[in-house]
Amino acid sequence: MLTGGKEQNYNKIRVDKLLPRGVKMKKGLFSLFGIFCLFFLFLAVSLLPSELIAQENQVQKAKIFAEEYSLISDSDMYCSILIWDQKIPEIKIVGSEREDERAMMVDSDTFYINKGRKEEMEVGQMFLAVDIGDLIPKIGYVAQKKGKVRIIRLEDQMSVVKVEKGCGDIQVGNYLIPFEEKESVIGKDLGYDNNLKPGESLEGQIIYLDTDFNIVAAGHWALINVGADSGLKVGQQMTIFRQKKANFPREAIGNLVVIDTQKKSSTVKLLSCREAVEKGDIVQVK
Repeated sequence: MLTGGKEQNYNKIRVDKLLPRGVKMKKGLFSLFGIFCLFFLFLAVSLLPSELIAQENQVQKAKIFAEEYSLISDSDMYCSILIWDQKIPEIKIVGSEREDERAMMVDSDTFYINKGRKEEMEVGQMFLAVDIGDLIPKIGYVAQKKGKVRIIRLEDQMSVVKVEKGCGDIQVGNYLIPFEEKESVIGKDLGYDNNLKPGESLEGQIIYLDTDFNIVAAGHWALINVGADSGLKVGQQMTIFRQKKANFPREAIGNLVVIDTQKKSSTVKLLSCREAVEKGDIVQVK
């Protein structure tokens, strides 16, 4: 008669003998597979903290990148307004291929200028089309950039020019000035507050708004009465202040960036503001 322990061993031997060979191998494989699963689970758990740290670093980098962007766009550089404080340009648009059909020229349209081979014009030369408008006394003419154009053919006293990238209604009567490639400025809106004291840094005033109304908001262009002669540079940000009355404290209402400078004036773009900006508001370099 078999005891309990011996009976169990006997039964196990009998079962093993009765099991087919393939089943025995599968049991061994399942045991090996379980060992591998435990190993990889341990490895994954041990690496989890470092992966989380790496992901967190990527998130932080993304946040930093999101805060910085191109403060000055191509449109700001080649389509904005400016003060023209020099003599009137000599190169002028005198006609266009389709002037009988429409007055405004767009990309790929061709037109004619009053200078050619005798004036040493060259095929491939790039220019900026500008419309010179009203005169601001003691400051200069308000001019509007209209886009990039290129000479494609020369005659003795005229040239054929093609619109490469227009951003306004280029028309007969507009002028051409030499094109200068400009670099964008990457940064972030520094915001506005009342920390700046009067006279602490360069100050000026808004003298012109690029709108048919008397007020503008973020994204609009404006002109100020300080420029390169005062040391102002493209990319500098300025706080906008408003002072209701002479004896009242001034309040910060917005922030802007300088996108172009002339001798005594500059073109600026409003980045942010809590109130509509008006002509006469004070601007001060941060």
